[in-house]
Amino acid sequence: MILLNYLEAHRLYENSVKILSENQHEKGGFYASPPGTRYPFIYPRDHSMDILGAIDADLMDQARKGLEFMLNAQKPLGEFSQRYDIDGNDASYKDLQIDGNGLILYALGKYFEATGGSFFDKMADKKFIEEYWPVVEKAVGFILMNKNEEVDLIHTVNSIHEYPAYEHGFEIYANCACCAGVLEAVKMGEALGKDVSNWKEEGGKVRNAIMTRLYSPRRRSFIKCIRVKDKSSNPIGYDAFASSVIDVDAVEYAPAYFGLLPDSDVKIKSTVKRIHDNLWDKEIGGLNRYPEHWDRNNGGYGPWCHFTCELANHFINIDQKEMAEMYLGWVVDMAHEYQLPEHISTIERFEMWLEDYTNAKILRDSKMKMIEHVRAHPKWNDGLAYVTIPLIWPHAEYIRTYKNYMNKYG
Repeated sequence: MILLNYLEAHRLYENSVKILSENQHEKGGFYASPPGTRYPFIYPRDHSMDILGAIDADLMDQARKGLEFMLNAQKPLGEFSQRYDIDGNDASYKDLQIDGNGLILYALGKYFEATGGSFFDKMADKKFIEEYWPVVEKAVGFILMNKNEEVDLIHTVNSIHEYPAYEHGFEIYANCACCAGVLEAVKMGEALGKDVSNWKEEGGKVRNAIMTRLYSPRRRSFIKCIRVKDKSSNPIGYDAFASSVIDVDAVEYAPAYFGLLPDSDVKIKSTVKRIHDNLWDKEIGGLNRYPEHWDRNNGGYGPWCHFTCELANHFINIDQKEMAEMYLGWVVDMAHEYQLPEHISTIERFEMWLEDYTNAKILRDSKMKMIEHVRAHPKWNDGLAYVTIPLIWPHAEYIRTYKNYMNKYG
């Protein structure tokens, strides 16, 4: 059992706040990783999580600035690009990822709530929400434009893992993020006196569909995805892709992560048990994001710090302190100089990945800098491959988890 080192945990928290602050560009965007590393861009997904981390760290000015950057970068139809440069220009190289819409709305809602929301009118930043209300309307409209009316789920070609083979269709993370984003927009709209009754109805439909169509009673778990090629397929049973992805994935925890269900719900508890039993790394600890046989293991198969933090939060919320400390303690122990990587692998797995990608001729030139950095990192001498360090997202997730842990047990 990994025990939590309280002193080291606090030091990692302090440095995580520092890293989050230092990696926000003066124009508002949070880098995914610092300039000179693998991801010196602003990705709506990472950026939204960084905003949530800033809120929990009481960095409200930085959170507001981050929201301004993204809300000003909305595209004409209401969507947000896969990634941006520091000036807010589209720098995408992959297809649309609609969870970005949901995440930005969700982060905006949590910012509004943190300023007082509808409960403390004198404190709430209603002026900011009013200013960007047209952006909110377009963002919600784009989500609902991609809802399939037959099954009441949101269609995407890509989601959190940017892996269409397992995510093209009605994918759970994208649906939960979009549903939560719409419901946050409803809360903000109601606080401002807007007519958001249609959004409330449509968001409710998506939530109900997640609870039924993306939950397997026999597996006692949420499932990853219903593969469907065309968002408007009707009936979807005759779609060329029609199938289900039932392999375990860390993001099957998304209904609780986005507050659509409480952590105490039996569906969540049984889903998390399945995730832990199948994805806790037996060799080095920590939580892998999906099964190794998916064979998209950039930098070698291994655990991810921010997914490990997410499940640590689950165990905190249901008062399983030992499990919470095992998960959170692993993140603290694996930090190098109070910095967290994207993920951690073994040298053997790293070299296996490199061999596979080299032989298959699918090793992109952009990976060469990553390979060089991994081999040059001090942890290589310990037999471990630290891939992309620091990645900003896990620091934001750690901030949120550490604050939750200390509020409950500190």
